[in-house]
Order: sequence, then C-alpha cells, then structure tokens
Amino acid sequence: MPQKIIIVGGGIIGAMAAYRLTQQGANVTVVDAGHARATDASFSWINASFFTDDAYFRLRTEGITAFGRLGNTLDVPVTSHGSIVWEDEGPAFDRQLHRLNRLGADVRVIDGQAITALESAIMQPPERAMFFPSEIAVDSTALVTSLLAAASAAGARMLSGVFVQGVTQTGDRVTGITTSVGAIPADQVIVATGVGTQVLLAGIGLSLPMLKRPGLMMRTRPIAQTIRHIIASPTQEFRQLPNGAILAPVSAGHQADTSSEIMRPPDVLADAAIIRLRAMLPDADLEWDQVMLADRPMPQDGLPAVGAIGPAGLYVATMHSGITLAAIMGELIMTEVLDGVSAKSADLLAAYRPKRFGV
Repeated sequence: MPQKIIIVGGGIIGAMAAYRLTQQGANVTVVDAGHARATDASFSWINASFFTDDAYFRLRTEGITAFGRLGNTLDVPVTSHGSIVWEDEGPAFDRQLHRLNRLGADVRVIDGQAITALESAIMQPPERAMFFPSEIAVDSTALVTSLLAAASAAGARMLSGVFVQGVTQTGDRVTGITTSVGAIPADQVIVATGVGTQVLLAGIGLSLPMLKRPGLMMRTRPIAQTIRHIIASPTQEFRQLPNGAILAPVSAGHQADTSSEIMRPPDVLADAAIIRLRAMLPDADLEWDQVMLADRPMPQDGLPAVGAIGPAGLYVATMHSGITLAAIMGELIMTEVLDGVSAKSADLLAAYRPKRFGV
C-alpha cells in the first residue's frame, strides 16, 4: 500500500504538490481551512527579474522553465506574455542589467519607441526599459482549481473547511494531524499553509519565524483591451486581465515592499493607485472595483523555506513568491517526498532549507 500523504493547505504550493504527487500514484489527501489565500490576491507575475542573489535568480528562472513543462500536461491559464520593466532608472538600471546579463537572463533593452510599439496606451514611456519575453502572468485562482481537479481525478481526496490544529507524532515520526473535527492518520505530512506555518509548527516545538507582509491587490472595472504585457514602472505595476480589468498592487514598488502594516485605509490607497494608473493610461476610463487583502507568506529572511523538518515524515514548503516558484516546487517536493533528496533538489534548495533558522 502506498504511504498516506496529507497536504495541509490548498493554495498554489499545496495544489501543485498534490498534482505532482498524484501523477506518480501517491495516496494524497488535501486538507484546507478555506480561509483567505495569498494565492487569490496575488499579482501572479512569474518572473526572474526580481531577485536577491544569484542562487535565487537561478531558482526563479527554473520556476519559469517548470511552468513550460507543466503546460505539457495541464492547461495553464496564462493571461499575459512578456514583461516591460523600468522599476530602476539611471545607474541603478545599468547595474541591474549588468547583473542580469552576467547571469544569462532572457532580457533585452528596448527604447521608448519600441515600448510605444508594444504598448501604445502608455503615456510618456521611458527612454529605455528591460523586456523579458519569457515571463508570464497566470490566473492563479483558476490554476489552483485546475491542479486540484486533476489531482482529484487521479485519486486525491479533498477536505475543505477543515482547520488543522496540529501535527501528531509518536517518538521521532509523524503520525498524522489533528483537526477541528478529529484526528486524521498519515505517514507523511506536508505543511503548505503559508502564513499559518509558524503557528502550526510551533505546536510541536519547531520554530520557523515568519515576517508580517500584508499586501493589497486592486482590480478596476473592465475597460477595452489595452495592455498586452506585464508593466513594472517606478510608480506602479499593473497588467490587464482577460475580462478587461486592470490588476495592480496598491503600493508602488510592490516587489520590494517591506511594510509590516497597512497604514492607510484600503480605499484611500486604491484611490492613490488609480491616480498613478491614470497618469500612465490617460485615455482609459479607470475606476477601481475591488481591493483584496492577503498576507504574503514570507519566512524571516524573505527567502523560501522548503524541506524536511522535525520528526521523520514532516515536510514544510512556504515562500514568496509562491506563484513564480510553484511549478518547480511541485516537481522538487514530489521527488523529495517520494524518493528523498535528489542531486537537482539538493542543488536548487541548498540555500532554502528550514534548518537555517536553527530548527
């Protein structure tokens, strides 16, 4: 009999792990509390253009490549192809470009005329920007639905609206989970609960410190199809959804936002974001329609925490950006949970093991 694997959390990482594991014939149960998910309030830009060091760039690049492999077996709901980025300007732009070229990034510099040719609606484009043709955006909520449906078709079971209270163990081995409606036995447990990871692990004496990183994502009322690429400027990131709505973080410089609190009311922040968007898209009739709040799951050093932790049979996977890394993490988690650490997973995940927090 195959081992029973419980995945705690039905967001993008849990769903991707469930999909990959069931494709290999694993006995999987996904347990999800049904709370607000960062997955549903994500900008969902799959990119390698924002990174902290060489290893993280490589991991994010592998994430983009893995989405290509995922597309061979699943209909991935891609909504935008390519990104146009000028978050940095002047010498900072040159330094970032040099780093990207040194690392072999799929990037080229385009001038204002080329930007206008690609995105004619943008008023006063910069003199230059970086164009990343291989970066994409996805409908993350639809992707999770597809992943879980495919996992279910392959035999996975879903427990929705069930709050996991803790992990059980006997000696130095996991035995299952406790929930709001009783205990469920398991041979292995994968914790993919995002911001809930710290509290859940603390229940069995494990410390995985997390940052507080709230994020607000705004959708406008639909307008005529205007924008084809992901846009990242110094004042605003945005992209257009298939229904015509513009999706945008309410904070300028969303990728590097380190705020631990939201200091102003969400509607006020959305109004300010709309003003910035109107300056860039003056011919568009923009009004915000919805603002979504979600805490981004971010370990204390801002980097992913992935791997075995604590008693045998317990595995953790929490990170930002979970959307960019989801496809590669699904592959690596599947390999490590079923067969142990491989040469590839050891290489890619060496810097991101939870043991760095003293676990």
